[in-house]
Amino acid sequence: MKRKIALILVSIMCLSTVSGCSLFRKSAIDINSLKSEDIFTNISEESNVEASEVSNSFSGAMEKIQSEENIAIKIENNITMGTEGQEDYQASISKSDIKLAKNGDVSLGEVEIENEFKASNGELAEKSKINGFFDGSSLYFVTNEGDKVKEEMSYEDFMGVINTYSLTMYENCISKAALVENKGEKTYYVTYDPKQFETTMSTNMEASGQVLADGEAMHINYANIVAKLDSENNLLAYGFVINANYEIDGNATPYTYDINVSFEDRGNVKIENSINPDEYMTADEYNKLIMERYQENSGSANETETIEESSVESSTN
Repeated sequence: MKRKIALILVSIMCLSTVSGCSLFRKSAIDINSLKSEDIFTNISEESNVEASEVSNSFSGAMEKIQSEENIAIKIENNITMGTEGQEDYQASISKSDIKLAKNGDVSLGEVEIENEFKASNGELAEKSKINGFFDGSSLYFVTNEGDKVKEEMSYEDFMGVINTYSLTMYENCISKAALVENKGEKTYYVTYDPKQFETTMSTNMEASGQVLADGEAMHINYANIVAKLDSENNLLAYGFVINANYEIDGNATPYTYDINVSFEDRGNVKIENSINPDEYMTADEYNKLIMERYQENSGSANETETIEESSVESSTN
């Protein structure tokens, strides 16, 4: 089931690859305000705009983001399935802090990614953290286990690794949109038609060669987007929420997805190279190390199993 959900999200988001104390600044979206079937309660009907206007404005702003060479990007992504406290509940939280800058003609990048997974009792089950530095031709990263690895790649490939913030707005799915302007800042409010969005999801999955199995379905309750842009159509932040039910053989499981992205410090980001290349193993060396660890762990498990079997045989005899 996890695999199917992941595939659905890739189809929904069309990624270019795919809270308490907030990570974000004043331009960030209040993600909780999107968790409603009606996000237009306090917005005048006079603020309504055509779907094409918001789609074109957002798409143009997102294209500009792809060409930004000096910017900080903060991402928080939450996915939950089931009801907290029940056996089928699972939740994942991912936070990314990305910085891009140039040193002369060299494109540099820094990234920090934290992941958490919570089990049915709501308590933390797994946690991981990865730090990375891109020097223009190689990505140097430190794994959750503390392994230091170097992998050669182009800037385009590096962007493919970190770009989990690209979002396609589907104009054909928009059922209502509004624009509120305040002190030179534009905020677009968008809600999708659930049935049309389901159809778009299905179409995207089929185009990628993936389909849900018989008896599986994703039914959207609501899907909302809020995006903030400045007067020059620079994207400052956006939030996207999906509330749905994942059904399998007639059994429905609550499902929620949200992503909150903030684009900051355009032109003011500085990155300094503090990497010592000699401390990092190559990707091939790292893969070999992983294989050795796996074999050691498998060997330990086999030895334990053999000892237990011998003990049982001895006690029987």
